[in-house]
Amino acid sequence: MAASRTMLVAALLASCALADAATGPVRAGHRICPAADLDAVVARVNEIRFRAGLRRVGDDEYLARYASTRSAAMAAASVLSHRGWDRGLRRAGFADDAIGENVAYNYETPAEVMAAWMRSPGHRANILQPLFRRIGVGCVIDDRGHRWWTQDFAG
Repeated sequence: MAASRTMLVAALLASCALADAATGPVRAGHRICPAADLDAVVARVNEIRFRAGLRRVGDDEYLARYASTRSAAMAAASVLSHRGWDRGLRRAGFADDAIGENVAYNYETPAEVMAAWMRSPGHRANILQPLFRRIGVGCVIDDRGHRWWTQDFAG
């Protein structure tokens, strides 16, 4: 899964033709985070959910693609934002009643970003939402070396 996700996200970023109006072109010098980091975030979410007595969320390649476009757009604009995320997810074909998004900026590792999300009541609620069945994680490293993280969830 990691290799296919890396190729999928690399192709998406290389094309600079992102599907959602809330996203923009990837700036020169930006690169995707290692696939192992994305996988580590999904694994950590599932560990937390398991300990809470919740079912695992499945790693969804389409949600991951959307999360990657969100991270790329935020990095290109240098603005951390949820603006348009829900409309964008629905336009991308996620018609589920239950959708959610977590974003973060400038956390170096999967462990750091997950710890930050778990300290935040709203982000924690998304991670522990029983209605969510799928997750997609995206991360882009900007030209200053800062990471832009996105988790998108769907029922």
